[in-house]
Amino acid sequence: MNEQHPVLGDPLDPEEQTVAEYLIDHPDFFEKHATFFSQIKIPHMLPSGTASLIERQVEILRQQNQRLERRLAELIEAGRANDRLLERLHRVGLYFLGLDPTREMTLALEKLAPILEVDAVMGALWAKTPRRFETFRVLEERPRALLPDHWGTAQPYCGRMGDALGEYLFGARHADLRSIALVALGFENAEVGFIALGLADPDHFRPGLGTQYLNRLGEIVTVALGIRPHA
Repeated sequence: MNEQHPVLGDPLDPEEQTVAEYLIDHPDFFEKHATFFSQIKIPHMLPSGTASLIERQVEILRQQNQRLERRLAELIEAGRANDRLLERLHRVGLYFLGLDPTREMTLALEKLAPILEVDAVMGALWAKTPRRFETFRVLEERPRALLPDHWGTAQPYCGRMGDALGEYLFGARHADLRSIALVALGFENAEVGFIALGLADPDHFRPGLGTQYLNRLGEIVTVALGIRPHA
């Protein structure tokens, strides 16, 4: 048997092409000639020598199976993570639904911190709302100089928290908070404020993090504040 074996992608000479086409056209060849099949040797991926074609195929199938198992594990973990996020949003919704709208209440936004599993929650508003919330700052206008660029109603900001923004949002606590998510409140092209989620983990809220969950959170808080879109 010729010891020179072309690797995948190498051009085949006419004789090799004939053999390859024959095997493709006769997939039952090795089934009909099992003894011959078991005698074929190909270079082994390990330095120990050679392995039969059957052994090599088994090894390839084993590697493919391992890749599929890893991918399945990743999908299962992603599904579980999504379930946890949905559970948090559900609990936030229940929190707001459980408030008594007939009473004059001051609502503590910081109560959302344990529900959302973050270390601190803070908010700011630059529009009047029917409700009053603790932990919200009422501003005359959007603090543009402190907020990150490319941030707005359609795109929450996730990343490290600088000292200036951190101190503005969380005061002395900012020294213990190293990553932040800024979620706009309001509707498209009509911001009325934001909520900020702070965590000590510097890598939890990071650029590129999926933001659908945060957008949904902003929508829930917006409605809970009694804000309605303009007609």
